[in-house]
Amino acid sequence: MDVTSAFRLSSLLLATAAFTGLALTASLPPGFLFLGFGCLLAALAAFAMQASSLTQPLGASLHFWNVLIMVAFIWFWIDYLWFSNDLLHAGVHFLIGLMVNKLFNLHQRRDYLQLYAISFIMILASAAMTTEVWYGTVVVTYLLIGVWTLLLYQLVMEADRAGHASGPEPALPEIGRITAQFFWSTNGLAAGALAVTLIIFFTFPRIGVGLFQKNRDQTMRTVGFTEKVDLGVMGPIKLDESVVMRMELPGRTPSPESVLYLRGMAYDWYNGTAWVNTFRKRRLMNDGPSGRFGLLPGHGTPYERQPGTPIVQTILLEGLDTTVLFGLSFPRSIDGDFLTLQTDGMGSLFLPVPSTGRTQYTVWSTPVSIREADRAATSFTYPEEIRRHFLQLPPLPLRVAQLAQEATAGASTPYLKALALSQYLQRHFRYSLDVGRGQSSKPLEQFLFVRKTGYCEHYATAMVILLRTLGIPARLVTGFLPGEWNEFGRYYTVRQRDAHAWVEAYFPQSGWVTFDPTPSVGSAGHESWWTAWVRMVDSFRVQWDRLIVQYSARDQLAVVQSLRESTHSLRTEVTDLLVSTFSEWLLRAQALAQFLQRSQWYAAAALSGALLVGWFLWRVPVRLLVEWLRGRSTDVPTQEETAAQQVYVRTLQILRARGYCKPAWSTPHEFLHNVGAEWKEAEPIIASLTEFYCRVRFGGTTFTLRDLRQADEWLTRLRALPSRQP
Repeated sequence: MDVTSAFRLSSLLLATAAFTGLALTASLPPGFLFLGFGCLLAALAAFAMQASSLTQPLGASLHFWNVLIMVAFIWFWIDYLWFSNDLLHAGVHFLIGLMVNKLFNLHQRRDYLQLYAISFIMILASAAMTTEVWYGTVVVTYLLIGVWTLLLYQLVMEADRAGHASGPEPALPEIGRITAQFFWSTNGLAAGALAVTLIIFFTFPRIGVGLFQKNRDQTMRTVGFTEKVDLGVMGPIKLDESVVMRMELPGRTPSPESVLYLRGMAYDWYNGTAWVNTFRKRRLMNDGPSGRFGLLPGHGTPYERQPGTPIVQTILLEGLDTTVLFGLSFPRSIDGDFLTLQTDGMGSLFLPVPSTGRTQYTVWSTPVSIREADRAATSFTYPEEIRRHFLQLPPLPLRVAQLAQEATAGASTPYLKALALSQYLQRHFRYSLDVGRGQSSKPLEQFLFVRKTGYCEHYATAMVILLRTLGIPARLVTGFLPGEWNEFGRYYTVRQRDAHAWVEAYFPQSGWVTFDPTPSVGSAGHESWWTAWVRMVDSFRVQWDRLIVQYSARDQLAVVQSLRESTHSLRTEVTDLLVSTFSEWLLRAQALAQFLQRSQWYAAAALSGALLVGWFLWRVPVRLLVEWLRGRSTDVPTQEETAAQQVYVRTLQILRARGYCKPAWSTPHEFLHNVGAEWKEAEPIIASLTEFYCRVRFGGTTFTLRDLRQADEWLTRLRALPSRQP
């Protein structure tokens, strides 16, 4: 393919890549999709038919297209004010109209430049309309085609300037062909441009979201994380497969024995049908010198008395309709891109307003375990505030308290009673989501004495109330179980179906200890290859979001700090290596000096002989290598020699068609003399072409683009001469 054709094709492919990015955002109406792709396919078809533009087969005038542009501009304002009500979408629709106009009117250089500008704005607009993984493929494709297009544009422009130093702007000239060397050199240049782009992306400071950045998703509806939760509302949500968050545990591996609980909200007041959080007053969290928001100990949560290393979690939370932030029990501090955070009296974490996009943050949690003093104590004295909030009971029938006594008959301490109640509920009740919600005004009694079937809310509510009848403070907690483990990304995928409710019971020395009376539900067992494939794709999406979409100035500082530490470590290692090497050579030099001092003549002769042999062995291979390279270099023609050979081959082809065949034994000048003797009109042209070939091929001289165009003109004149019989 010649350079001019490659230039036209790459320009059309550049516009196609940009429009494909817009189409994949799923934000374009079907009419604009058909219009854009239809015109692009028509332009490619016109290129295949070797038409200069779409206007050539249609015959439309320039005045017609100017009128259409004015109509499109008027429609832009109508679209913005009455239909889209969005400047970005209305602007994209207008851009498509401009692209269609340029596709039908690609005549001069400025038309191509305008098409490039339109395609560039399109790729920027698609970045504001989506952050999906596929956008990376579109951008890389656009960048590679863009490098090709701009390079070919420059070549065509230079050829045009060389051939037309004055006069009006002409149509695109026809110049040489794409060689293999040019193809791979351009691809290497494109790869280098991509590498530089990545370096700029990861090093230049960020200034936040753009002016036209759109929210990627609507907030996801959740249940169980408001100030009041009706008993039984979590059942339907446990059938939802939507992803709520992803959680990493740096430095830890999943253990089947340990159960993790992502804590959301806690509730202290039960009225018989719903749970209420009476600690509604929230306070701002402390922003420490390290940038973390510290959580002060809540009611009965003595963090300072809990041993062990905090559990670190990195959480990527989807946009939810709640302000709750989740973390493993019990959060101590949190770090993220937050201006402020809030907490209530029970250790829950809150954003000021719900987030419409993904939120990434890190939580440090301290697990609470029962202390030996609380495990062995037979009774406790609780603070007044604990008794007032966490021993509250609604009006209940006597049989509820009797059930609590029966279930804990063999337990002698509050802790053993809590364990006995949890085990009793797991053994004597059946887990099911089909409980006929809304059929009773007393759902707890229905669960305990009639149905004996329910899900986590019923189990947790029953245990809290039974504990309170025994005088043990307890509260209901809602949140999530970790969900499924993604072995590719090494994180937990938490879905709506993983929503859960459990119990926290209070012990004076330990604080709030977690109990889960809900029986475990068996896993699905064997999984298909498709499930593993979905997890692998999901891990790639998470890395894309973390390294590209959510990459911030904080991440840049972390990268710079890591590079600084790595550089310092490398510098230290290199210095140590040089010092040790120098010390070793110094010791060897000292030993050699002592040896020479002991045996002067013998050592001097041996050293001289070794130096002579070494010089000879080094000198001969170097000389042979230089001679080999000199001989080898003459066998590989340069780019100029290849071009000169092509010119001379075309000359011989024209002469062969006229009946003049060059014998293999004849030199170029001998052949020129023979042909010139019979075809006088062609002799000057053939002489010029032969001189050009010999000067470049055998003289080693170079030529300019003007010289190559002059040779093309000689070939054209030679081809146009009338035939002569030899």
